[in-house]
Amino acid sequence: MTYTNKTQPTAITPENYLEENFAQNSQLRKEALALVDFYTKVTGSPCVMWNKLFGFGKYQYLDSKGGEHEYMMTGFAISSTGFTLYNLMGWEQYKKDLENLGKHKFSGKSCLAIKSLEGINLKILGLVMKRSLADMKKNYRTEK
Repeated sequence: MTYTNKTQPTAITPENYLEENFAQNSQLRKEALALVDFYTKVTGSPCVMWNKLFGFGKYQYLDSKGGEHEYMMTGFAISSTGFTLYNLMGWEQYKKDLENLGKHKFSGKSCLAIKSLEGINLKILGLVMKRSLADMKKNYRTEK
């Protein structure tokens, strides 16, 4: 028996999600929308809300029982301390490239935590994301 991912794409727009959940924090909404714009440009994919995750692109994978699933290729979430950036290929293999990213913290295999966009070198982040997306496309069926 295969499982169903709890995190599924939704019809809510990023703007509506932010307004409904972060109406009191205009700075956070502004930075989240800047990240949506940044990810859209880097990935070439529109933002789709996957429950509370801002997702870009999709890929298909098989679970241990052979069931096929799809999930976002990359994205981010708003955390209690800022933003959590997801790289499903993992960040560790790009650690050297991220040395000049700015203040960040690795959290698990696929999570990178930043407090805000201030001091983050988006050029470096974009290059790492493009490399990761190319690696994903080599290993999985993907779509925008």
